[in-house]
Amino acid sequence: MTSIPKHLKSGSECPPLKEKQLRLYSMHFCPYAQRTKLVLAAKNIPYEEININLVEKPEWYLAKNAPGQVPSLEWIDNNTKEIRFIPESLIVSDFLDETNPENRLQPNDQYVKAQHRVLIERSSNITTPFYKILRSGGKEGCEDLNKNLKTYEDALNNTYFGGSKPAMVDYMLWPWFERFPLLNDAGFQLNGDGKLPKLAAWTKAMEANENVQKVKVPLELMKKFMNGYLQGKVEYDFE
Repeated sequence: MTSIPKHLKSGSECPPLKEKQLRLYSMHFCPYAQRTKLVLAAKNIPYEEININLVEKPEWYLAKNAPGQVPSLEWIDNNTKEIRFIPESLIVSDFLDETNPENRLQPNDQYVKAQHRVLIERSSNITTPFYKILRSGGKEGCEDLNKNLKTYEDALNNTYFGGSKPAMVDYMLWPWFERFPLLNDAGFQLNGDGKLPKLAAWTKAMEANENVQKVKVPLELMKKFMNGYLQGKVEYDFE
């Protein structure tokens, strides 16, 4: 992977796009961008990472992607030489899996794939109380998060949701679980009451995964970013 570490913002210029190089538009602390980075790592796909300031979004990026969200992929088609662009974490991740068939992350069984997609699509049941806990300092959201995590505890019948090794569903869910330690000071701890032992074991297995380690953001750095985010003073670039 090559990268431009600083987050580009309004007034910047778009770096030239090179042929035969896949570009990922990202943000260092974004869980949605981390989804795609996990897929890229799992499939050993080389890429260039361009980080975007999501508060002061570059005009050139808004011209490519009006919502200004990350992640998105961009590349030059080998045959037509036209620029290709795809946004949205789930769409980008599926595209990478389908166009790079080695080490497929989606199950071949379409019913199992559908079950996994339900878990992914309903992940807002995790993310909503997660952010509610952060914003309220633990005064709200803890009960809802534990209740909603029970669905995932019940769905976990192996080391990973994907079976004996991580699948797409594991990588799509993981970024928020990686951030759960941010909730410790607010009084939430995964499996704190002992009722989510399978999820606790899954978390340990995922933490040890080499692809997770490749794209992990250090907790102290994540805390700095999140503190600024909660105070309305977002900083993207730390020395």
